[in-house]
Amino acid sequence: MNRIELLQHAKQAIVWQRESLLLLDQELDAGFVDAAQLLALATKVVTTGLGKSGFIARKMAGTLTSVRITGVYVHPVDALHGDLGLLGASDVLVAFSKSGETAEVVHIVKLVRELGMPVIAITSRRDTTMNELASICLYAPIVHEYDEHNILPTTSTTQALVLADLLSVAAAQVNGNLVERLQRSHPQGGIGATLLRTVEQVMHAGDALPRVSMDATVADAVNALSKKALGIVCVLDNNGALAGVITDGDVRRLMATSSNPMVMPVCDVMTAKPAVVQASETLHAALQVMEQRDRQISAVPVMQDARCVGIVRVHDIVRAQF
Repeated sequence: MNRIELLQHAKQAIVWQRESLLLLDQELDAGFVDAAQLLALATKVVTTGLGKSGFIARKMAGTLTSVRITGVYVHPVDALHGDLGLLGASDVLVAFSKSGETAEVVHIVKLVRELGMPVIAITSRRDTTMNELASICLYAPIVHEYDEHNILPTTSTTQALVLADLLSVAAAQVNGNLVERLQRSHPQGGIGATLLRTVEQVMHAGDALPRVSMDATVADAVNALSKKALGIVCVLDNNGALAGVITDGDVRRLMATSSNPMVMPVCDVMTAKPAVVQASETLHAALQVMEQRDRQISAVPVMQDARCVGIVRVHDIVRAQF
């Protein structure tokens, strides 16, 4: 292929993947819910798969463990030479195979079913030996693998991974609050930093809090913006309660639309009733407040007992993760 053909084929592969995901959406039904509940109740979830499917199985075991559902990956060959002893009566086996006919995986499924244990099969074909044997069969359909000959496991592994992730999260949700489960399993790293640390620990408070009164002018707000350099100023009423905010962006827009903005009362140009977070909230919760909006914001006032006590920025949350 020449350069143009390579690019065109890559774009076509994305179309195949997108169409495959739409098919997966249509496939999700009560069987998916049954599988998630089965995983949530299991003492241990053992995943297995050979080749590329094995990597997906490993990922699922790791994801389950991170949400406090014990997940263990077993290589199909090792399972047939002793590691099958990991499985107990209250465990669940999740078996991955694109064809549903991988000999080693089929053999394991047969043995586990003979012991009366539940098996969840994830395949890209409907009428397979694994589907006949399994307790629950989940279909991960594909339109076409990424390569032009439809051979190399690519779309199929992506589909299996999406389905495995959906199952893992759903099982965690069956068992309770996902954030609480992650807090207990991720004490370090970026996840631990945002889930275990609170806004109060990183916010700018006291003399570092940029503030002006309701009778201040835009010039006063600009002065506070320049001194504190946080990109935002809190406007407080006579009782010290938060009335609104004014940001660097607000000032820039005023400069472009008003002939003499510096003498304008700040109460006429501020954003009233801005988004806020509580000092006791986690950094993760604060980040959600800033990002899950039509227009993302980079800083928010921090409240405690109905009073504004600080400012927290996206930069502060990102820095806390390192």
